[in-house]
Amino acid sequence: MIGNPFTDDNWADNTVERVDRIVGVVRDRVTNNAVKAVRAVVFGLIGLLLGIALAIVGMIMVTRGLQSLVSLFTGNADIGHSRSVYVSYLIVGGLLLLGGGMCMRRRSGD
Repeated sequence: MIGNPFTDDNWADNTVERVDRIVGVVRDRVTNNAVKAVRAVVFGLIGLLLGIALAIVGMIMVTRGLQSLVSLFTGNADIGHSRSVYVSYLIVGGLLLLGGGMCMRRRSGD
C-alpha cells in the first residue's frame, strides 16, 4: 500500500512505479490484443484481395493458353481464331462446372 507522502520519503517513486506497472498491465492485456486483431483483419483482407486478383489472372492465362493450343492443334482446319476462343471458353467453363459440382457433392448437408 502506498504510504503517506508526509512520512514516506519514497512516496513519489513508489507511486510512479505502481502507476507505471498498472499502465503496463492494461497495455499488455488490451492494446496489444487490439493491435493483433487489427493486424489479422488487415492482412486477411490484403490476402483475400491478392488471392482474388491472382485467381482472375490465372483464369485469363488458362483461357489464353487454351486458345493458343486449340489454334495450334487444329492447324489448317476450319476453326479460326474466333472459334478457338469459343472452344477455350467451353473447355474452361466445363472444367469450372465440374469443379463446382464436385464441391457441391462434398459439402455437408445441414
